[in-house]
Amino acid sequence: MSDTISENTRTRDIPTYTRGQIMAALDLAVLQPDARLDDVTNAARVVEDLGAASICVASYNVAVAKQITPRVCSVVGFPHGNTSPQVKLEEARGALEDGAVELDVVINYGRFLEGRIAVVAQELGHIVQLAHHKKALVKAILETAYYQPGQIIEASRLCVDCGVDFVKTSTGFGPGGATPGAVELMLEAVQGAAQVKASGGIKTYAHAAFYLSLGCTRLGSSRWRELLP
Repeated sequence: MSDTISENTRTRDIPTYTRGQIMAALDLAVLQPDARLDDVTNAARVVEDLGAASICVASYNVAVAKQITPRVCSVVGFPHGNTSPQVKLEEARGALEDGAVELDVVINYGRFLEGRIAVVAQELGHIVQLAHHKKALVKAILETAYYQPGQIIEASRLCVDCGVDFVKTSTGFGPGGATPGAVELMLEAVQGAAQVKASGGIKTYAHAAFYLSLGCTRLGSSRWRELLP
């Protein structure tokens, strides 16, 4: 299975997507460590004016973005997923109270990779229960660049068992981003019980169109102009 878009596109017909379709799938990320309030408000206006799926921000910035658009997503345990379970739960709670309607939660992939599955499931399950009580969506970030293929399938199924709405490839701050191989494994694993979000390294319209054509329903990127046809 190839992990490069260029090799996949030689044997795959890619549909044409409109600007509206791309924006409707885009979680516009403002997650760089030096992000300023102006960066958040400017991106929130793009989301509101152009109909993006959400603005994805650090929990501290949820209230700022919420003043401009209702479509606010907060990351939780970002970017490494190894914050204590209690702190992650409280971060999720605070983000929801500030108005987030979606949570992108980095699973504790260090514990997952060492085989401590119950720890990951318990932590994620509590966050999903809290979010769904508030009618919010949860996307579980795997950080697939660290995984072997079988682990991608196992982690995706674990997240589905915890009740997540999406599984997501990457934070964009790990050693690699979305790949066709990882996305195909995630789609195979979830079998429609959750949706798949490709994130990390999505920088052009070709990238966006390709991952949508595979079956992803969300895209994560800090760019938007470059993704439009």
